[in-house]
Amino acid sequence: MEEAEIPETLIAEEEEAEGGRFFACYLLTSRSPSYKGHTYIGFTVNPRRRIRQHNGEIAQGAWRTKRKRPWEMVLCIYGFPTNVSALQFEWAWQHPTVSKAVRQAAASFKSLRGLVSKIKLAYTMLTLPPWQSLNITVNFFSTQYTKHSAGCPRLPEQMKVKVCSMDELPSCTKLSDELLENEDEWRHEGECDEYMNSSTLPKETLLDFRTHNSADDQQSDSGNRMNEVYGCSKEVENAIFKCHHLI
Repeated sequence: MEEAEIPETLIAEEEEAEGGRFFACYLLTSRSPSYKGHTYIGFTVNPRRRIRQHNGEIAQGAWRTKRKRPWEMVLCIYGFPTNVSALQFEWAWQHPTVSKAVRQAAASFKSLRGLVSKIKLAYTMLTLPPWQSLNITVNFFSTQYTKHSAGCPRLPEQMKVKVCSMDELPSCTKLSDELLENEDEWRHEGECDEYMNSSTLPKETLLDFRTHNSADDQQSDSGNRMNEVYGCSKEVENAIFKCHHLI
């Protein structure tokens, strides 16, 4: 398995755990009869607020998932030390066949579509070098879905699996308004379900991922492509650049 090389500067950044902040990746499943089995992977600093956005209870954000409402949040994965770390995991979970750290493991899956495969993929990713040392918690919101973890790899000893409500998560009480306002920028609103994986990414985007130019050219090309595809801020471009070239 090809391990991601993480520069010392990034390690130092992630070691500065952002006290009191909550960064999570989550998995949704559509409850619409017309979109049965469709899933969505995203990033959030507040799962309770985020699911309300997806379901239209809060006006701003999550507009790209409107047609598949209502959504249910199956689980969230939290304990990432920074937003960059969480965004790296989100991107690799969304694009397992492109991610350097995940694509070999993903190749062993018969299918990467559907809820069960998405859960198994997340568990598998947490055992890989970029994430296996983190103090991660996998939080299911209903016992209805815990059965799908039965065939998943065993997580590292320090990681936890819990079943609890959103109100019990350590997320909603310590967040500043500024953090919530920046959430959509960090998330870059990249809808990713079983019908929007690496095989359906724009051809030019995949070329950016796979072209081996100089480091400066790679950063420029990747940043321009991500700005075009996602319309994201410079902070997010830098985070996604790290995702592409490290994860």
